Amino acid sequence: LVYLKSISMPELVTPTQNTLLQVKHLSKSFPGVRALDEVSLELAAGEVLAMVGENGAGKSTLIKILGGAQQADSGDLIIQGKSTFISSPAAAQLLGISIIYQEFNLIPDLSVRENIFLGREHRSGFFIDEEKERDGVDALFKQLGLDLDPERPCRELSIAEQQLVEIAKALSLDARILVMDEPSATLTQQEVDRLFKIIYDLKAKGMGIIYISHRLEEVFEVGDRVMVLRDGQNVVTKSVAELDRTQLIEWMVGRAAWSLHHSDAMRCDAMDP
Repeated sequence: LVYLKSISMPELVTPTQNTLLQVKHLSKSFPGVRALDEVSLELAAGEVLAMVGENGAGKSTLIKILGGAQQADSGDLIIQGKSTFISSPAAAQLLGISIIYQEFNLIPDLSVRENIFLGREHRSGFFIDEEKERDGVDALFKQLGLDLDPERPCRELSIAEQQLVEIAKALSLDARILVMDEPSATLTQQEVDRLFKIIYDLKAKGMGIIYISHRLEEVFEVGDRVMVLRDGQNVVTKSVAELDRTQLIEWMVGRAAWSLHHSDAMRCDAMDP
């Protein structure tokens, strides 16, 4: 294996559409670890920003900050032109940000309807207005093209169905920014196809989506732009049309090569199952 040179840091490319989110020079450290180092990004309405990077690149820390689960040490978060401090997950929701983590936030023994409106129940006096909530779920599922029983316990749902309930919940919160962390990791190809159709529909309605994945073929299929994180830094952000798979892997691992040794090829395959 012959490495010629380190990858240079290309200039950051920013969207030209209506910007929903700006992250400027965000940094976060833990004892002995610089998890994020001056990270910047922009997300436009009707755009999918695919985010890639090896394990430990900083992706999880970044989305936890966007979701209010952690706070940055420095830097600015700007939501639709207004500088913002996201103090908690509830604050993130009020700002129109919804995070769908790999581990879903659904309570298994509650119904689909109860999970979607948990903590925001529709009430008529002292009682929950279940009919109004069912009407609300029906309207959400119509948007997503879903056919699920609102009274079905979430423990009976497949992983793909649980994910769709999470997306419906985000819509019920009037989310404008949706972050999806490895959403296809446990889905069949048919389920991935359905997920992508929903993502295309949400894009058409003006939602901005951050799509995190190790599956590079999905990045090229669903992404408009790709952001590469490496060692807590944003190495490059480029239009999908400007990239190829080999170049993207080189940016992720941090070095260029004329040829790949078998062990490095295996490493790349592990990033792109």
